[in-house]
Amino acid sequence: MCGRYVVAGNVHEFSERFQARQVRFRFEPTWNAAPSQDLPVIVEAEDGAREVRVMRWGLRPRWTKPGERSSVAPINARAETLFEKPMFRPLVRRRRCLVPASGFYEWKREGSRKHPVYFAVRDEPLFAFAGLWDEVGGEAGEESAASYTIITTQPNDLVAPLHNRMPAILRPEHEDVWLGSEDLDPEEVRHLLAPVPAGTMEARPVGLGVNRPGNNGPELIAAVGS
Repeated sequence: MCGRYVVAGNVHEFSERFQARQVRFRFEPTWNAAPSQDLPVIVEAEDGAREVRVMRWGLRPRWTKPGERSSVAPINARAETLFEKPMFRPLVRRRRCLVPASGFYEWKREGSRKHPVYFAVRDEPLFAFAGLWDEVGGEAGEESAASYTIITTQPNDLVAPLHNRMPAILRPEHEDVWLGSEDLDPEEVRHLLAPVPAGTMEARPVGLGVNRPGNNGPELIAAVGS
């Protein structure tokens, strides 16, 4: 799964890296992005241009009424069952997104404690998780609320010792295809969401500070003794 990640960039960097139009909102880098937070997402607008938007992490079903608290808000969606789940199937066709990231955390159990490990892509200060998004409301003067989920896939050899899932990291050459408006068949989706090679990534144990969602700062990804 992916339950905590890092976004060490700002709107201007997102705009340059993902060739997205400028959007005027305030966002500070976060080293401890957690579910239910409002975080940056890249979507394709109706005119085909890319936009940076802030959305809530945890997908609200499209049938949720405005102002209603949803009892279901998945933060992850399994790549293998996207076309089987009624909640995700229509979004694969019309509402795919890029989720900017600089790295993510998984935890290694040692005795009675779980110690975080930070994973990043070599030489890529910003990359993209594959995501799905949706929007509730926005009719009859109601304010719309956008939310997203991060797709997970089988782990590569680097992540597998810690978890049986990992976020689906898109290769840069696949980002246009994933974000585009063209329909994708299951085989194309399987290809795009395959785990990136372990050799393209790096991992390091980090301190326990990341275990508290309220903690934030670059010190969270500093390596500690293994």
